Amino acid sequence: MDNNQFDPNNGSQSNGSFNSSQTGSYDAHSNAGNYNAYSQQNNYQNYDNNAQQYDQSNNFNSQQYNQPNDFGNNGGYVPPQGNGAYQPNGKMPFYKTTKGIIIIALALVLVLGVVYWGYNNIFGFTKIDLAKNISLNLTGESGTATASSINVKNTVDYDKSNEKASNFVKAISYRLNKYAGIKNGDKIKVTVVFSESLAKECKVKVTNAEKTVTVSGLAERFEDGSKVSSEVASKMKTDADTKMQQMVSSINGTTWEATPTFHSMYLAKTTSGNDYAIAVYDLKLLYKQTNRSVHYYVYTYCMTGINSNYAKNSKIWNGSIYVIISGNYLRGIGNFLMTADSPARLISDESMIESNITNSRLFTGRTISKINA
Repeated sequence: MDNNQFDPNNGSQSNGSFNSSQTGSYDAHSNAGNYNAYSQQNNYQNYDNNAQQYDQSNNFNSQQYNQPNDFGNNGGYVPPQGNGAYQPNGKMPFYKTTKGIIIIALALVLVLGVVYWGYNNIFGFTKIDLAKNISLNLTGESGTATASSINVKNTVDYDKSNEKASNFVKAISYRLNKYAGIKNGDKIKVTVVFSESLAKECKVKVTNAEKTVTVSGLAERFEDGSKVSSEVASKMKTDADTKMQQMVSSINGTTWEATPTFHSMYLAKTTSGNDYAIAVYDLKLLYKQTNRSVHYYVYTYCMTGINSNYAKNSKIWNGSIYVIISGNYLRGIGNFLMTADSPARLISDESMIESNITNSRLFTGRTISKINA
C-alpha cells in the first residue's frame, strides 16, 4: 500500500484524506487538527531562523556585557558613548537647554563682575591708613585748653614714590569733635577729611580715617599756694631772684646801695584768666652820703604759665623800682608794697605784706595764698 494513502477501513475519507496531488497545500475542509506538510516544514525552518537570530543577538549582547568598563570590572554596565548615546528619559542635558545656557551665561557675567570689582577695589588700589599715627599736640591749661586742626600731628605711612598717593595725602584735612574747654582725660575723636572722588582718581583705598585720642599732659592749675610743688616753687624763686637783681641795678650807684633779700612767695589766683606768682623781697637801702639805711618790701611777679608745667618753659618776671629823696621824704617808685591810705606809705612791717599785696591794681580781686619756697 502507498504510504500516502489513507486506509479507508480506518475511517471516512471525505474529511480526513490527504491530497497527494497538492503537496504542501492546506485543505480548507480538513479537520482543524490536520496540517499541511509544507507548512509544518516551513514553520520548523522559521523557528530555526528565529532561534539563530536570537542566539546571534544574545551572543552580541553577551560580548558587550562582558567588555571591561569604566568602573573597572567585567560584566558591569557600559555607559553609552558619543553624541548619539541614549539619554535617561530621552531628555537633553540641562547645560544644552536654553534655560541652562542663560543661567550659565549669567553666572559667568557675575563671576567676571566680581573679579573686575575685586581688581579695582582691592588689587588695583593702594591701601592707606590715614589715622594710625595721629596725635594731638595741645598746650594750655586743663579745663581751658583749646584745639584746632593745626594741633593734629600725623605721619601717614605710604609709598612716597607713588605720585598719585602723595597727591592724595597732601589734600587731606582734619575735623575734631571738641575744640574748647579741653581738659586732661577728654577723649577727642579726630576725623581725617578726604575726597572720595580724588581717592578713586588716585587709586587709593582708605582703610581707616578716624582715631580717638585721650588728652594728657595739659598743665594743671594749682588750687592754692600750698599745692605748688617744690620743683616748681624752686624754679620760681630762681627766676624771681634773677629779675630782682636786674631791678636793683638801676638804684645802685654813687648815692644808693640796694641789697634785696628774698622774703616770701604768693599765688594770686583768679577764677578767670591767668594766675600770678608774686615774690616779695626785703630791700635794704643804704644812703651813702650819710651811711644811713632803711628797708622796705618790694616785689616782682610773673603772670603767665603759673601751673604744673611752669618748669618746662622759660618765664618772664616783671617789675622795676626807683628811689628819690624829696625834702625829708624817701619816695619809692615802681614795685614797692604800699598802704592803701592816702598818701600811701611804703611798707616795712612784714605783718602787713599779705594784706597789702592786693592794694596793687594788678592783683585786685584775686585770692592770695602763700607758696612754700
